[in-house]
Amino acid sequence: MSMVTRGALLAVVTSLSVSCASTPEPVPPGRDTPADGPAAMEPAAAASPVPPPAPGGAPGVAPPMAAVAPPAPKSGDRTGDGIDDENWLPRKDTAAYTAFVDAAGMVRRDPRGAMNKFVSAATNSPGFYAAWFNAGAAAEAAGDRSAAEQHYRQALKVRPDYGPALTNLAVLLAGTGRDADAQRLIDDALRQHGDAAGPHLASSMRALAGRDLVTAEREAREAVQKDERNVPAMLVMAQVFRAQGRLDTARFAVDNALALEPGNALLHVERGLVLQAQGEAQEALFAFERAARLHPTLADALEPYGRLLLERGFGPDALQVLRTLSQLRPTSGPAQLLLANALRATKDYPAAEAAYRRALELDQYLDEAHFNLGLLYIDNAIGGADELARLQRGVAELRTYESKARPDATTKARLVEYLDSTDKRIARETKRRERDQKRKAEDAKKAETPVGAPPAAAAAATPGAPPAASPPPAPVPPGSADDK
Repeated sequence: MSMVTRGALLAVVTSLSVSCASTPEPVPPGRDTPADGPAAMEPAAAASPVPPPAPGGAPGVAPPMAAVAPPAPKSGDRTGDGIDDENWLPRKDTAAYTAFVDAAGMVRRDPRGAMNKFVSAATNSPGFYAAWFNAGAAAEAAGDRSAAEQHYRQALKVRPDYGPALTNLAVLLAGTGRDADAQRLIDDALRQHGDAAGPHLASSMRALAGRDLVTAEREAREAVQKDERNVPAMLVMAQVFRAQGRLDTARFAVDNALALEPGNALLHVERGLVLQAQGEAQEALFAFERAARLHPTLADALEPYGRLLLERGFGPDALQVLRTLSQLRPTSGPAQLLLANALRATKDYPAAEAAYRRALELDQYLDEAHFNLGLLYIDNAIGGADELARLQRGVAELRTYESKARPDATTKARLVEYLDSTDKRIARETKRRERDQKRKAEDAKKAETPVGAPPAAAAAATPGAPPAASPPPAPVPPGSADDK
């Protein structure tokens, strides 16, 4: 996975929560729903890798979150509906509960309608901070950032230390060019409510987004100290440890989190990434598959799952996964690139060519697409295209890649090998065509001579003219046999 997507959270009932990225997408539930009712959930940090620097050294963006149990209660019933800092849902016999459940059931197919129902739930129970928060996340899913900000702020009016709202509002502010406001929001929360886990969680996730691993780890540890069941903070620590190469420690952290939330797909994604880094590809594949089954539309699960399926030679399965990924991220060049690779692996070369071109349209700096497109042209006949022209296009793509990219030693060696062998193929094909052209020209010239025509010298003689005189005999040297 190349980058971490920006995320917002929905904490909802019946094992469903939703995260908002640039185009909001669903994320898995928090703790498993008990048989007697919905589970209390709060956001968890994304199981995506810590983002690598973008071109030019720009940091990645904040990861999405899933849901976990809230911190220990600090106050009693806020509304008379049963809501406090530990129990964020009202009683089941209330209108607020009914509206919330209805909203949770429609949030993926109709986020704006869900937003309105969440607002209705919050209006029916003014202390229902989780409903205001979910209204904000649904607004982001509907592309209405202004409404999202309004609803997040309303959630924080009810509960100022609410980590999910702090985190998502900070991400939203930073994403709209108000980075100083985002930092001020978190600093104020830490100063005023530093005894709660939520502000430290928000601070750790902001630090993780900026690749400040030291601060991210410190703040995540602080959140766990204040709430030992804080799965989002555990996940942040796992991501930090993996980024630092402390893989055994990362695995221990994510396994502890999974013991609390076995149904959290984001945790399974993180576990898969750790296992993959440890060289346990098969176990990593199982972890990614588990995450995808728990949450079929979680792009952060589908991307590593599809990529590893490709690497392991499961082309058709990878294609199915990566088609879904490209639909979830229709403006993502890397998603189109992965789809193109899957199409090429399944021998749908014309579609692969189109997908590579689309990837470059979406991201002109996606140098890898030039490399893979070059290999596609060189290695495969595509729809009856002229072979020489196809090889020349392949070399042109590889030359473009060579001029723009900074490949590692292995890729560089492969590039040199492909260019050298393809240049030789082009030279051989060019010579073959020249020979063929010459032979055709000779055959055409022969075809112009009538069948049965006399030799050229005879054909040049004038009809009816006397035969040419025979040349005189050669002189015989003296002493020859004829003198006798």
